[in-house]
Amino acid sequence: MGLKKYSEEEAKKLEEAEIEAQKAEAADAPVSSDDEILNTINENQKAEDELNAQPLEESDDAVRNRMEADRQAFFAQQKKIRNLNTLFSVVVLVILAAAFVIMLTIGRDEQYKYLTYVGLGVMVLALAGAFVLSRVTKNKMGVAADKYLKELFKNIDEYLYAGNDFQNLEIGASTQLKDELFIDARFYQNIKNTRSRNTVSVDYKGKKLISADLAGNVMVKNKLSPMFLGRFYDYENNYNKEGCRIIMQIKGGNLSRPVDDLDGIELVENNKTYLVYTNDKEWKKTLTSRVIGLITSLKIDKTLIDVIISIRPGKTCIGIDYSDEAMAIPVDKEIDFNGIKRNQRDLKKVLSVLDEIR
Repeated sequence: MGLKKYSEEEAKKLEEAEIEAQKAEAADAPVSSDDEILNTINENQKAEDELNAQPLEESDDAVRNRMEADRQAFFAQQKKIRNLNTLFSVVVLVILAAAFVIMLTIGRDEQYKYLTYVGLGVMVLALAGAFVLSRVTKNKMGVAADKYLKELFKNIDEYLYAGNDFQNLEIGASTQLKDELFIDARFYQNIKNTRSRNTVSVDYKGKKLISADLAGNVMVKNKLSPMFLGRFYDYENNYNKEGCRIIMQIKGGNLSRPVDDLDGIELVENNKTYLVYTNDKEWKKTLTSRVIGLITSLKIDKTLIDVIISIRPGKTCIGIDYSDEAMAIPVDKEIDFNGIKRNQRDLKKVLSVLDEIR
């Protein structure tokens, strides 16, 4: 269960490209920009793995156990319904085969011709029963999935947004944000629509903070394809330069999608770590060295693909692009609470950035 950015074929190609890039690096050759990013990803991943190796605190373990109990209950129910569907499908196939054989053999005899109509009736009833059961079990599974997601996100968000700085927490497991919330940040051109889940609305230090798991989609060969997939944050600010905007992106690896909605702004900073685009000549008063340091504390690795930031009058938007695996909802395997701890650390860094751009 989960939003997904790449198909299995695309992911495999990107993984192969990354492996080839590693093989191509010669010991006596100058390090390219792509190689530097790859080295950074590997170093950051090593540090993240070491952090994940630390045991959970007792309070964290209690939350994980509660979430894991919900997951196991849902998985057991899902398995039971699937087994029931499989059993009924086999029964229906046996009935259809038996009825068909009777119609072709005994039913051809004039004396037992009525069996042909009986066989047809049985086949119709069997197919109708299969259709009804399919609808019932599908609806039942939908209700169970909605309940599981609601409890899962409630546990996660109450864990993440705990503390006196947060008030009036509202959680919507399947609430869809308005497309304009992401489109108006102007990261990518031609965004067709967005899909979101785990939507949070909360007052943070007196201002409204909205966040969600979000996919920002464009059309590629008549199919929707996400340009962004991760956690999206929208927060009020006091930036008041009318007509100005600032876009910043931390450079990522092969999976990163460079921002491209750059009309009216120009590249003013390009180094091995990030890029800045703006039409604000005094942009460094907003993106101070402290703010940039806080933003770049969000480390690129195998889980965090890149980070995009949009600052415009009244709004600061931050998007953390995560891997497909990180965005997947656990059903058939244990919950990795380290992923939630990672989200907690990333959220704290996001909040520190928003605190500075107020």
